[in-house]
Amino acid sequence: MSQPALNATEDKTMRILWDRGSASVGELAVATRMGASQTLNTLRGLVRKGAVDRRQDGRAIVYRPVLNRDTARTHTLGRLLSGDNDPSGLGIVVLRESDVDPQDWADLQAEIAEKRARKG
Repeated sequence: MSQPALNATEDKTMRILWDRGSASVGELAVATRMGASQTLNTLRGLVRKGAVDRRQDGRAIVYRPVLNRDTARTHTLGRLLSGDNDPSGLGIVVLRESDVDPQDWADLQAEIAEKRARKG
């Protein structure tokens, strides 16, 4: 089964859900600094993509991730390294955005080298 492509707003929302385990629209609106309407629209899109599900919890509707964080990361990395994309700048983006474990960096470098070798 193909994994859903997430836009930046969906990715931001998913990161919060992965960290918290679940959240209501109101909680996500505060955490993402978006309005409730935009948050709800984002969540509806994530439900359609199969990335989250929703359940009633008392009077609130609570959303929880269905898409696994590691699966999403792997899929995103695969998309970045496939086709005509130039992976050379990917390492810089990763370093800017997070604390990178040395083993993760080594794995990334190996993947880029392998991709370049296949292209010949």
